[in-house]
This record gives sequence, structure tokens and C-alpha cells, in this order.
Amino acid sequence: MKIIDFKDAEYINLVTYKKDNTPVTTPVWVAYHADSLVITSSMNAGKVKRIKNNGKASIYITNQTGTKKMSESLGLKGSLVIDPVRKAEAISSIKKKYGLISNMFMRGPDENRAIIKLDELK
Repeated sequence: MKIIDFKDAEYINLVTYKKDNTPVTTPVWVAYHADSLVITSSMNAGKVKRIKNNGKASIYITNQTGTKKMSESLGLKGSLVIDPVRKAEAISSIKKKYGLISNMFMRGPDENRAIIKLDELK
């Protein structure tokens, strides 16, 4: 699978890894933006900390609760989007994909929101 194969997925399971390589799986929304995938989270979420620590991630398509594996897994490199313009663009991509429901879940200032960018391994 390639990143583009996840473009239309409603939910993915994002697997991030602790320092001891223990995987942690979280169902998240995902949007395709500038040849990468982007997800949003609170700045103090564990997945953000784990991406900061090592950037190792994998994903697969899942259902809303994250209980079904509906595709093959894809190993990726995760990084945080820091640039305010790129961050705003990624937030816009997520809101465009998820519409009105995203407004309910993405309230509050964007300064407290992290954007995780996922890229294919090279």
C-alpha cells in the first residue's frame, strides 16, 4: 500500500511507538494534504509525544472505534508540523474532508492543536 491508498479512509489506526518500542494504537481522522497524510490531536496527547521522540509510525484503515483492521499496514515516518501556515493548511484539509462534524470536535484555539504529518519511508 501507498499513502494515496488512505486518502479516502474515514478512520485509520495510528500506531506510534514508546521508547521501549511498545506499540500504542489510536483511531484517528486522516486527510491527504500535499502528498502526505495529516492528523490532528491535542498538543499534550501521548501520540504527539511519541512522534516527537522517534517518529516511527504505522497505519491501517479501521472503523470508528478502531476495532477492525480493514487494510494492510503501512510503515511511515511521522513528524510535527510547526510552521503556522502549513499547520493552518493541514487543519483546513481535515475540516474540508470531515465537514460540520469536525467543527464540533476541533473547537478551541489552533495553538493547542498539533498536526502530525505522515510520510512514506524512503
